[in-house]
Amino acid sequence: MRVIYSPEEFSGRRSVLALGNFDGVHIGHAALIRRAVDIAGAQGAESVVCTFDRHPLAVLKPGSEPMELMSLEERLRRFEKLGADWAYVRPFTLALARTPAEEYLRELIRALRAVCVVVGENHRFGRDGGGDAALIRRVCVQMGVRAEIVPPVSVGGETVSSTRIRRLIAQGEREQAARLLG
Repeated sequence: MRVIYSPEEFSGRRSVLALGNFDGVHIGHAALIRRAVDIAGAQGAESVVCTFDRHPLAVLKPGSEPMELMSLEERLRRFEKLGADWAYVRPFTLALARTPAEEYLRELIRALRAVCVVVGENHRFGRDGGGDAALIRRVCVQMGVRAEIVPPVSVGGETVSSTRIRRLIAQGEREQAARLLG
């Protein structure tokens, strides 16, 4: 897997993008990334997992960011293990946080020559979290790109999320947290 820090470093002809914060690469994230890898294989494209160099709250509200579940290096190893061809690690800055969601998405699709965008149905992005699955569907249709919205993974009747994993760790339920992290 190749790791890039700007879209200009992407040398693939076309891509399938897996979008998310991926701060813990839990089993829900793994399902989303595997889906992107599968679509890329079927489309003759390369899978690109897009993530940030830090949790967005570390920039937006320093000191309020949640406990780190995995280091960037651990996340990158997990992406590679899941079959990703590329990881685009974008520095999270205040300027990026101010970017309107639609502008952010269109720029990413163009820069990485995306033929498909894969995202979880609860993913929010862009200025004030204004981007969601509906925006992704609309922009993808307009740009002639496939949108694949992945439903959340549930275990024990509850959605798997980084927040849930942090709560389990805080409650001392490390074994259950480890299962959800895969």
